[in-house]
Amino acid sequence: MNKIIALLDLDYFYAQCEILRNPSLRGKPVVIVMPSIRENSGAIATCNYEARALKIRSGMSFSLAKKLADHSTVFINADKKYYEELSERVFQIVDSFSENVEQVSIDEAYFELTNPLGFDSAKENCLKIKQRIKSELGLTCSVGLSVNKMLAKIAASHKKPDGFFSIVPEEIDSFLLKQKISVLPGVGSKTREILEKEKIFSIKELREVSVQKLIGLFGEAKGVQLFNFSRGQDNRVIISNREKQQLSRMMTLKNDTRDFDEAKQTIDFLSDLVFKEVFRLNKQFKTVSIIIVNPSYETITKSKTIPEKILTIDKLKEISYELLRSFLNESVSSIRRLGVKVSNFEDVSGYQKKLVDY
Repeated sequence: MNKIIALLDLDYFYAQCEILRNPSLRGKPVVIVMPSIRENSGAIATCNYEARALKIRSGMSFSLAKKLADHSTVFINADKKYYEELSERVFQIVDSFSENVEQVSIDEAYFELTNPLGFDSAKENCLKIKQRIKSELGLTCSVGLSVNKMLAKIAASHKKPDGFFSIVPEEIDSFLLKQKISVLPGVGSKTREILEKEKIFSIKELREVSVQKLIGLFGEAKGVQLFNFSRGQDNRVIISNREKQQLSRMMTLKNDTRDFDEAKQTIDFLSDLVFKEVFRLNKQFKTVSIIIVNPSYETITKSKTIPEKILTIDKLKEISYELLRSFLNESVSSIRRLGVKVSNFEDVSGYQKKLVDY
C-alpha cells in the first residue's frame, strides 16, 4: 500500500488572521511587520496577494516595503500570540483526521492519510479539512496530496490560494517532467543559478544528469537529494510532534443572536463533537471554555476550571451553559460565532466506556 501524505499550508497566514479580525481590510494590500527596537525599522513577515502585486515580499525591509506601498496599503505589527491561537485551532482540526501530524511551522503541517480505500478517501478528507477550517475559523488554506513529503509540498504550491491538488502515483512522471527545476523543494536562487549554468532548466533535463555530477556540484547530501527528487522519490517520514493540549469546535450561527436557548442548541451540538473526540483520544480534562465572536469580529473567551476531572458530557454542557449565561449577563454584544473548548488534559488508562452514552 502506497503511503498517502498531505501538506496543509495556510494562505498568507498572518495577513489572513488580521483580515479575519478586521474584515474592512479585505481587498487592501495588508503587510505584517516584525518590528525592531529602532523606530520605523523591521522586516516584512508576510503579506497578502494584493501587497505582492506591489512587489512587496516576505523578508523585505520595512523601509523598502514602504517605498513600494501605495496609499491603500496597511502595515500591521505582528501579533504572534493571536496567530498562534488560531494556528492551534487549525491543526486541532487536522489532528481529528490524522494520528500522524508533523507541524513544521505556525502555518504548515504534513499529515498522513494512508488508508485501505486509497486516494479517493484521502482526497475526500482533505476537502473536508479545508471546509471545516473555512467554516469554523474563516481561514483558507492550500492542501497538496501525494505519496511523499516532497510531492505533497509541490502539490500544495501548485494551486494557491485556497487550492487543492493531488499527484497520484500513476501521474508522478507525467507531472514532474513538465515542471521547471524551481518547483523542487530546496531549489532556491543559488541552486537554480548553478544548475542553469549547466544548461539545466527543467526537471526533465535534471533527470539526464548523473548522480556523480550532482554530488560534484552540490556535495553528497544535496546531490543525492536532487537526483531522487527529480524522480519523485523522497524517503523522509512524518515525525509526529503535536501533543494535544486542548481541543475545540466552533461554528457560525445562522443569525446573530443573544437568545440563550438558540445559543444553547449550538453548544449542545459542539459539546457532542468535542466530547466524542476527547473520548477517542483517551483524555480527561478539567477546563471548559466557550469562545464567542461578536458582529465586530472581536473574540471573547470565558473559561472555568474545576478541581475534579470532567467525566460526562452532561457536566461539559452544564459548565458551558454557565459560561454562556455569564457572557450574556456581562455583555451587550450578540453572538455571531460560537465555540466550545476543553483543555487541561490528563491521559487516562482504561478509560471507562460506561462514562458516556455513545
